[in-house]
Amino acid sequence: MTDGSPDVPQSGPPPGLLEELERLPGELRRCLALMPDKLLFGLMLAGWLALFHFLGNSTIGYVKTHSLFGWMKYALGISDADSHGLYIPWVVLGFAYWKREELLAVTKEKWWPGLSILLLGAVIHCLGYLVQQTRVSIMGFFIGLYGLMGMVWGWRWLAAVFFPYCLFVFCVPLSSETERITFPMRLYATKITAFLCQSVLQIPVIHTGTMLYDAKGEYKYEIAAACSGIKSLSATTAMAIIIGFLFFKSPWRRLVTFAAAFPLAVLGNVLRLTAIIVASEAFGHEAGQYVHDSSWLSLLPYIPAIGGLIGLVVLLDDRPRPQAAPAAAVNASPDTPPPTAG
Repeated sequence: MTDGSPDVPQSGPPPGLLEELERLPGELRRCLALMPDKLLFGLMLAGWLALFHFLGNSTIGYVKTHSLFGWMKYALGISDADSHGLYIPWVVLGFAYWKREELLAVTKEKWWPGLSILLLGAVIHCLGYLVQQTRVSIMGFFIGLYGLMGMVWGWRWLAAVFFPYCLFVFCVPLSSETERITFPMRLYATKITAFLCQSVLQIPVIHTGTMLYDAKGEYKYEIAAACSGIKSLSATTAMAIIIGFLFFKSPWRRLVTFAAAFPLAVLGNVLRLTAIIVASEAFGHEAGQYVHDSSWLSLLPYIPAIGGLIGLVVLLDDRPRPQAAPAAAVNASPDTPPPTAG
């Protein structure tokens, strides 16, 4: 029995999240039902997966498996710098689900030029297999899978799914190539840190390559290969790609956002190295070592990255601004006169 009083809202998680979780199985079934040529794509996908499972890896020295996926699991799991690659497939699927209505609305038709993309992926894999470079085969796998989708669902589908599909590039393990990739980054970070310490903070340091020494030459601060920032560079690049596609439509804005990843990662290294030097100078070398080893302070490199990307969103935002609501019209009718005594 109701008394006309408003319902009291109950505490708990936001209803939108609960509703979305409850709808998830039904939404997945609905999306699957609306996709054409599911059987054709499934059979071709099974063949493509079988190729890379049985003939995907020709290097048996590190992990005894011919499966590309087994090698990927091993390579991505042995280094923290590559461990994010294990979660990228879930991130891609999450973004695909998020933009599911856009993907379902795409006109889907068979597109035979997609076969050329599939063949390109197969050729890249063959080259990687012959020269025992499994990373090259990983690239061939994802390129071929992209072409396979194009064959079944067309070029419009490829354009619509390019983001988040491009995030699969972060599934390629690169930690063993750290020195080649990050040496310029380490060198720039050391030079900038030396300039800041000497010219701004008035801390005397001696700069040699990727190492900084205190004035007496007794203690050194080095950006070693193990602390090169490859993890922060990967995370910053991934964030830049995601932000570029989510917030911008024009290609040049996306390109600027992507290009900002490297300098922002360098600034992150500069901030962390400067914090270590300042702590050492102010409180002793033990304090500097604490800043270096602290798991919380290891997040310092992400501050310039997040702040810089937010600044780019504000600076380059090209979305239409909402119009200001017009002022409420003033009621020009005369007030009702007060009742007179009779």
